[in-house]
Amino acid sequence: MKATTQYTDFKGTAAADISDHYDLEAFLKSRGVDTNRYEAIGAEFYHGEGDFFSATIICLDNENSTKENPYISNLSFESGVKYDEFFGLFKRFNVILTKKYGGYEENEIKENVTVDDTNHNQ
Repeated sequence: MKATTQYTDFKGTAAADISDHYDLEAFLKSRGVDTNRYEAIGAEFYHGEGDFFSATIICLDNENSTKENPYISNLSFESGVKYDEFFGLFKRFNVILTKKYGGYEENEIKENVTVDDTNHNQ
């Protein structure tokens, strides 16, 4: 699975820690999903221009999967998923993006620098 946008000018990685109080399975159950059939294995979100936001839960469909051939479904919801609701599922969320062309994805950041922009006129 790879994330894409219209032009995918930047590519990267993401990592997250699930909330201590609410996990993907509990979220699915709260929406009436049969969690014996749909086993949460991940999540996807998309933020676009303006206020566009969508989120889905990536699930293993246990009724259609075999050990050799997992059947993965992306569950969306008629009522949608709100931004705060989605990010409330996670305690921490980190995304790193680099230019698509350049080969930077295998490098490590060597230094964190804080720029004093407090007197910058916009």
